[in-house]
Amino acid sequence: MDRGRLLRFILVTLPLTNSVTLPVGFPLKLYEVVGVLALGGLLLGGVENLGGKGRIPALWGLFLFISLFPAGWGLNELLSADLTMLEWVHGRFLPVANTIFNFAYLAFDIGMMVLVLHVLTEGILTLREFCRWWLYGTALAVGYAVALNLVLAAGLPAGLLLRWDRVQFISVAGLSMIRTGPFEEGNYFGWYLLASAVLASWAVLRWRDRFFRLMLPVILLGVVISASPVALLGVLAVFFTAAMGSRVSHRAKGAAVCGALAVMVFLLQTGLFRTLVIDKFSLLFFGGVTDVGNVSLVQRLNETYHAWQMFLDHPFGVGMGNFGYFFGGYSDLYTWLVTDFAGHKRIANNIYVEVLAEHGIVAALLFYYLLLEQGRRIWAAREKLLVFGYLLTCGYFVAFPTFRLTLVWVFWGFVVHLGRDRRRRQNQKEVAYGPDFRT
Repeated sequence: MDRGRLLRFILVTLPLTNSVTLPVGFPLKLYEVVGVLALGGLLLGGVENLGGKGRIPALWGLFLFISLFPAGWGLNELLSADLTMLEWVHGRFLPVANTIFNFAYLAFDIGMMVLVLHVLTEGILTLREFCRWWLYGTALAVGYAVALNLVLAAGLPAGLLLRWDRVQFISVAGLSMIRTGPFEEGNYFGWYLLASAVLASWAVLRWRDRFFRLMLPVILLGVVISASPVALLGVLAVFFTAAMGSRVSHRAKGAAVCGALAVMVFLLQTGLFRTLVIDKFSLLFFGGVTDVGNVSLVQRLNETYHAWQMFLDHPFGVGMGNFGYFFGGYSDLYTWLVTDFAGHKRIANNIYVEVLAEHGIVAALLFYYLLLEQGRRIWAAREKLLVFGYLLTCGYFVAFPTFRLTLVWVFWGFVVHLGRDRRRRQNQKEVAYGPDFRT
């Protein structure tokens, strides 16, 4: 079984999370099918020693194990409670099925990290090939987002593009736009494009490949469609930081500054800046909401408040995926906000407090440590652009639905591999040439 070919397929299909899927009661993703085959091959064929890089997925495995204890307590509480009012509790969201699903998927995600580390460590794929195939997927995702807008604007059904569920609309300057792309929601699309911007910018500086340069405007188009202000500002910050690097000519730096100014003028004139930033964050700017149809920040703050109360009440966690079950037992931060916890599954929408509330303080501390450790490794490798991009993607988690997305773990696998691999090469060069070789 060619593991490199399987990983290429996974990289290209990573964004197809709610489109071009197999409708078997839930959206079975193409990369999930191939990922199970790849992990089966790893288990049967064995994984070579990953050295220090293997420590990170091993600790993620420990995080999974620790999470079993709050999940056991939460499952016991739920099975003894009356949940009939929670209309959304059906199928895989029944307490037992919900627990099995979440643990199985987290195990799958950790397995995908191991697959990436194995394939890159063994040289089955080079770093350049990894970036190229990831960005093939990015081009596919942006192309799909454009096609989805065109199809629905023409009055045709989304099923023509193998989209089975609803899509998210946003009105920008009087124009109704679909912001989901092939994802469930625009924030997933935005995070993916931010990670893609990091990889593309890093690859441009490393290899000067024309394909990587051509992907920069494609990513920018996609992030505008996603209508995610955090993603848009993050992508612009990554591009600008890359352009200001020491390996970039003064002419290119000047072009980057002019381009940044042109983008800001475009955002202001088209109304995108008001829709994506002013209206969305008006609660912070003005102390109130300027657009009652754009209250996602208010909803996220309210859900975060519920998660914090839940943690204070249950410091050892209520169990992975159980936030929605316990949501109704806590008061709202904004009493005027309608929160339908009985007919709609609630989520914390903040990864850091979600982990506190669901996994408990012990697992949460390990979670925070692992995020810091992954960043420290690429910092030690002096990959400053990657460090900056990694911090932005982690900052995105302050208002993000879940960390149990395969694309997150594949990106982390790349980060972990590069950090260890680069640091080892630098140490070898220091032995051969002395500590001042970098200058």
